[in-house]
Amino acid sequence: MNFDLNEEQTMVRKMAHDFAEKEMLPTLLDCERRREVNLTLIQKMASQGLLGVHLPQKYGGMEAGYVTASIVWEQLSRASWTQTLISLGHAVLAGTILSKVANEEQKQKYLPDLCNGSLIVAMAAVEPNVGSDASAVETKATLDGDTWIIDGSKNFITAGNLADVVLVLVQTNKDLGPKGLALIAVEKEVSGFTATPAEMVGGWASDISNLSFMECRVPKANLIGDIGRGLQNALIGIDTARLFVAAGAIGMAQSCLDACVKYAKERYQFKRPIGGFQLIQETIARMYAEIEATRWQVYYAADLKSKNAPHAKELSAAKWLSSELAVRVGAEAIRLHGAYGCTNEYLVEHHYRDAIMSTILGGTSEMHKLTIGRELLGINALS
Repeated sequence: MNFDLNEEQTMVRKMAHDFAEKEMLPTLLDCERRREVNLTLIQKMASQGLLGVHLPQKYGGMEAGYVTASIVWEQLSRASWTQTLISLGHAVLAGTILSKVANEEQKQKYLPDLCNGSLIVAMAAVEPNVGSDASAVETKATLDGDTWIIDGSKNFITAGNLADVVLVLVQTNKDLGPKGLALIAVEKEVSGFTATPAEMVGGWASDISNLSFMECRVPKANLIGDIGRGLQNALIGIDTARLFVAAGAIGMAQSCLDACVKYAKERYQFKRPIGGFQLIQETIARMYAEIEATRWQVYYAADLKSKNAPHAKELSAAKWLSSELAVRVGAEAIRLHGAYGCTNEYLVEHHYRDAIMSTILGGTSEMHKLTIGRELLGINALS
């Protein structure tokens, strides 16, 4: 096993790191104060090929594999995970689904514009009564001749208000249960489609919205993939989203560690830098050791995914450990910074708010523990 990054990965890593430093950090605080999305980041990422790192070159992506994609997502998230999420999360989730499931006409319609930054495609699965159990979807789609009529609601959808198109997980026949589920593309301008911002603990420079569909009529041709495989097709994108969350969590944790090292050298108490105190060094040492170990778990899962090898338990371990690590490191970083850590003068409070959200998106820690248990034991705890 080779633990060295290749030349391309090293180059892309530096490019993403520099982008985060020069393009994201200078505008982050102002965007958070205004509670607005920096849309220029999307175009700037597109111009450098950062939007579709893992997507096929045929449609404008970099097709660089999931390890390289994880490196990019990690570096960008060192500035802001939720800004990274709103800027390229649609390529991660919806882009993956379209590249793997859509027919060629649909791929040509959506993917090139998605990769060049001129189109945002959201993915909507979660509902007021549907979270981890996505098979219980209540939003319904009824076929009327050559038109789908969609009624229902979706909650906490990333880019739900910004999106030009939303891939909606719907139930076409309740009697069929999961076998009636399907994905249908809904354009923003369709009558009966509304989006309402959702206030969250983090993501202040992002867009998370609740969606409503009231007799939305869309063409039959907007079906993405086959009826009966809606959940499986959605999970194709969710699988990649889990890797994105894991890599981003490592980015947040690393940024907090970097801030702590710098602060511990500069902050003096009792006539000496606080980095000279044993408890401070123990805290920083633990951060470093856990981040390094978890980062390689993330890269390992990404490598398996790139090889199309089984990776469910490995990715679940990476997502669970990295997201909870980001919360833990964020909390320790705030304590190390003292009262200053609770202000927006330092990135640690920003990362702490966002890290909490990373434990939920892409599946809760509890669901990932169950996935690992099922893979090891061969017993499904939910059946």
